[in-house]
Amino acid sequence: MSEAKGYVWGPINAEDLAPVPATSWVVTSGMTGVSAAQGRLYAVDRRDHSCNEIFPYLASYALDEERFGSMAPLDPLRVEPHGIDVAARPDGVTELYVVNHGWRESVEVFEIDVAGARPTLRWIGAAVLPASAVGNDVAAVDGGGFVVSVNVLHGDGLEHGLARAEAGDETGGVFEWSPEHGWADLPGTAINSANGVAVSKDGHWVYIGGWHSRCIKKARRGAAPAESSVVGTDILTDNLTWTADGRLLAAGACDTTAEEFIAGHFGPEPRLAFPSRVLRVDPDSLAVETVVAYGPETFGAATTGLQVGDEIWVGAARDQGLARFAYDPAPGSGPSGAVTA
Repeated sequence: MSEAKGYVWGPINAEDLAPVPATSWVVTSGMTGVSAAQGRLYAVDRRDHSCNEIFPYLASYALDEERFGSMAPLDPLRVEPHGIDVAARPDGVTELYVVNHGWRESVEVFEIDVAGARPTLRWIGAAVLPASAVGNDVAAVDGGGFVVSVNVLHGDGLEHGLARAEAGDETGGVFEWSPEHGWADLPGTAINSANGVAVSKDGHWVYIGGWHSRCIKKARRGAAPAESSVVGTDILTDNLTWTADGRLLAAGACDTTAEEFIAGHFGPEPRLAFPSRVLRVDPDSLAVETVVAYGPETFGAATTGLQVGDEIWVGAARDQGLARFAYDPAPGSGPSGAVTA
């Protein structure tokens, strides 16, 4: 098991984390829940671990109608953040993408201004998910678009979709949105309860965390016929992030069932704690090893692991703050050795 080096205090229900390129800032989502009636976004300074709320506090709004079309303005009091991603545009402006479960099921897009003492956000538009699809995570792609993992597809509805996932059906997959073409299904990405999503640096591959199915799926983006491969993880595979040297980190709870996790997530307790792991995954071979493992007394059930220098910061959908663990980038350095699947 891994021992936490310390904690970052401030963010509540930090389900996902994303670094802001060329800065000291890490953005976290703040899910709604028992301890948080209002959804928020936070920025943590990696230098001193200080935390600032950046949404809705001090956010501004300016719809980019050319890119996103005409739409209702964002209602900051009804945003329910989930998965996030951060990426720099070719013009140097950095954008934040947020899966939202508020009054619309959408990906909300913000510009990030880091010129001041803390980052500030300007909302510029959104892409509303089709039909009754339920989003989970998001990853930017070139051309101003993004891919979104979808737990539930094609009008199932959340309750029916969860029941189908428990039965082993491929309930989810990945959609891609572009300003020119809107939404499209990505072939080869169908999976039982799609959760985390990541895109390779060259844009050729999409990686999807299978939550009920405890796996990671690798699919060639836009390939016809579809090309994909799968590796087991033995965790409820949640969000995926990239390390500095181009490997994937996958976080998730273990030694529990999906049904127990869901019951706790929607239950009355502000903290949901299960044994958890962060795995490091070779993006080519899909070889897997454990780099962080901890028990429920240490922190909430892991939903994200992010490399921050020589540490891995872990977020949870139901807990306060972030847990910090030492990280050795050398292969085979994890506390449990290599775990191949």
